Amino acid sequence: MNIILIYQKLPYHVRALTHENEDGSYTILINKNISLELQKEAVLHELTHIHGNDFSRDIQADLLEKLLHAQQSAPDLRDVEFFVAG
Repeated sequence: MNIILIYQKLPYHVRALTHENEDGSYTILINKNISLELQKEAVLHELTHIHGNDFSRDIQADLLEKLLHAQQSAPDLRDVEFFVAG
């Protein structure tokens, strides 16, 4: 699985966003204006969404976020390759 990381200015309350690409890879937009620690937490959070295949679920985003925060388990990252873009 390929994941492209892009650091860019986002509203402060948005730590990261994930987009599923047509080729099966994912792009994670990371807020460059937050601390490195918050960036790491945000990427792990987004990876949990990817690992849980949350993009194909028919569930409301708010409910999905609540379930994800309750889960508290780290995703398996052994098959993930990261690419940092501009």
